Amino acid sequence: MSETDKPLIGYATAADSLPSSGSALTYLLAGNGIFVSAVRPGIKVLMPVCLSDQRIKGLPHLTPDLTVTPRIPKELLLEVWRSCCNACESNLEMLFHFHNRNGEWNLQIPEQTQNPTSCQLTESGSQASHHHAIVEIHSHASMPAFFSSVDNADETGFRIYGVLGRVNTTKPEIQMRVGLFQHCWNVPAKTVFDIESDFFMTDISIMSGCQFYSTDLPPTNVLETLWS
Repeated sequence: MSETDKPLIGYATAADSLPSSGSALTYLLAGNGIFVSAVRPGIKVLMPVCLSDQRIKGLPHLTPDLTVTPRIPKELLLEVWRSCCNACESNLEMLFHFHNRNGEWNLQIPEQTQNPTSCQLTESGSQASHHHAIVEIHSHASMPAFFSSVDNADETGFRIYGVLGRVNTTKPEIQMRVGLFQHCWNVPAKTVFDIESDFFMTDISIMSGCQFYSTDLPPTNVLETLWS
């Protein structure tokens, strides 16, 4: 599942026009910090990577936003959950891809190897399912829904990622995040899927506070190094 394509990086201020197409990564200096923006078919995201308590004068503030157009039908999410339940009977994880073609979402189960702690693609190349996937979800069988260190190492591209956990229990879990080349944002499942607020899955993303974070290595303390 490793994604090795290097992003095309751009830089602008919040006073400039935001990108409207493609999957380029654009950093934006705003009045309330540094944001990052990107667009792919069906999704558009604007998220902060460094919020500032002090106003950067002369620039407008930006508000984080994720737009999924249209949201993925609930029936496709239920199909994923049922497949995960079947795989859980053998204690296996499972991987799924969603593609957006002409404004419609399609679900694909790619060729993969499965075991109780991982699922790995067996296909590669430009025609492989993951190459054009906009949303990628995998299951954790009976374990909780969370993004592991392995997930952080693998999920380095630009797409929406998800995990289903405790799939064979009365309280299955879901966690979703936007990944922008290791900049991450935990987002509510209902922003991605066309589901009601009382959907039967426990949304871990909401419980985690819809955090912004990076899966890069923690930065060194520059000031401490400078003045030591």
